[in-house]
Amino acid sequence: MPDREKISRYAKATAKPGKGGELAEVLLEAAEANRAFEGCLQYEVHQSVFDPDTVWVTEAWADQDSMKSSLEDEGNRKLIEDARPMIEDMEVIELVPLGGIEARLADPRAATPKPGYKLVNVADVEDSAKGHGLDEIQEARFATGNLESSQVGVTWFRLHPDQRQPFGHHHDKAEEVYFVVSGSGRVKLDDDIVDLSEGDLIRVGPEVMRCFEAGSDGMVYFATGQHFSGDGDMKPGWWSD
Repeated sequence: MPDREKISRYAKATAKPGKGGELAEVLLEAAEANRAFEGCLQYEVHQSVFDPDTVWVTEAWADQDSMKSSLEDEGNRKLIEDARPMIEDMEVIELVPLGGIEARLADPRAATPKPGYKLVNVADVEDSAKGHGLDEIQEARFATGNLESSQVGVTWFRLHPDQRQPFGHHHDKAEEVYFVVSGSGRVKLDDDIVDLSEGDLIRVGPEVMRCFEAGSDGMVYFATGQHFSGDGDMKPGWWSD
């Protein structure tokens, strides 16, 4: 099977008598630990209605490599060792998803956002534009990871005066809303060009190609919308006069 193919994994654990609840707690710790693995799309723990000592784990992974990495992780290995003495029997099956009705949210982790809150100052978020040699054009600070957000994507941009992004982009799934914090400029949306000024909000559907340009005073704006890992495509030089 190709290493990059999406994979589902189902495990049925029969706990030693009276150990089902304790085993489920350890597996729930594993579910939380696997939240850190980007390739982990789903990790759910279930307990049988008829037998509390029968525990099921339902997993979905972006590919075999992601699943292997999680099994090799030191924290997960310790949880496996903690669980092993409680298990009487274990059945595991791996499947290749073929299709059907998808979940309402493409990334099942998005259904379980991290509890609590996280405060981040945008100045503490890495400027990705600098790392890609685009710092003379803009700053681009992708704050989703810093905020530990699983549902909402947030990116802060500062376009320098009279600069245009050197690429257009669109998404496959995510609808986005852009808010102009200060300054002014324009955005090209497919074949349309829209003027932007401080305080403007603009919603853009996922399929629409977009590219931003700042006016003589520069433009600070941010984008927010539902977050899907790996969603979208870029086209260098898309807006050229």
